[in-house]
Amino acid sequence: MANPAPRKEIPVSMRFRDDDLAIIDRGAALTGLSRTEFMRRAAVHEAQTAILNESVIRLSPDAFDAFVAAIEAAPSAPPPKVVERLQRKAPWEN
Repeated sequence: MANPAPRKEIPVSMRFRDDDLAIIDRGAALTGLSRTEFMRRAAVHEAQTAILNESVIRLSPDAFDAFVAAIEAAPSAPPPKVVERLQRKAPWEN
């Protein structure tokens, strides 16, 4: 079995204000991560969120019609267990 290609890591240089860096360092310390790993994860997460927010979902005309029918349909009755639980008092209200 061949070994997978090694990951290529590219350094990135950034400038931060002292107060921003203090917040980043505090967050990294609280999560037990290095500053670099904390910032990498945060940047990747934000990039993934931006990409997902801009993703286009393609549907066939029939699938689109089914989707529209589903979201325009009257809601179905909740299961009896859900109704019962929603009618219970919260423990702190007893």
